[in-house]
Amino acid sequence: MRALLRVLLVGAFVLALSELSFAQTNITLNGVGGHLGYVMPEDPIENTIGFGAQADLGTITESICLAAFLDFWSKSYDAGSMYGEAEWSWTEIVIGASAKYFFPSQSQFKPYAGGGLNFTIGRSKWEYTDYLGHKHEDSDSDTDIGAHIFGGVEYLLSPNLNGYAELKYHTDGADYFGIFAGVTYLLAK
Repeated sequence: MRALLRVLLVGAFVLALSELSFAQTNITLNGVGGHLGYVMPEDPIENTIGFGAQADLGTITESICLAAFLDFWSKSYDAGSMYGEAEWSWTEIVIGASAKYFFPSQSQFKPYAGGGLNFTIGRSKWEYTDYLGHKHEDSDSDTDIGAHIFGGVEYLLSPNLNGYAELKYHTDGADYFGIFAGVTYLLAK
């Protein structure tokens, strides 16, 4: 899966470079917004709700724009056996930069696909009470650099508000797939 992700990112990069010769760049903060989603991390972590913020950073070409985002998700649950009780928790904060390619479309829905790099701060914690009542705990935190790919559709809800739905896959500390919906308040037109 990681090899496929690398090939897709290299392909997107080559496509972006080929369009740069015809580019009319407009790099500026065009919009800010938030999103909510359903996050499906790798095993053994169970599915959860995630949320985040994003910024529209302008365009490189008419069909390629830049974006930045911050995602957060956390999951805790209890597990028990005849040997004791345990509580697990996972938390992940992802800060990323993306390039989006908008496919030509005649409708009000604007489909796109893209990818980018992200910096991930992850933390896991484990608390265990054995059958004698003794408590034990352990935790681990990591910072990783990963990549992500995504696809989605945007729709102009009002002159200053853009709605979107997106599927996103991250590779990093805890790889995850997410389904997100959000809005962006447009600052520049």
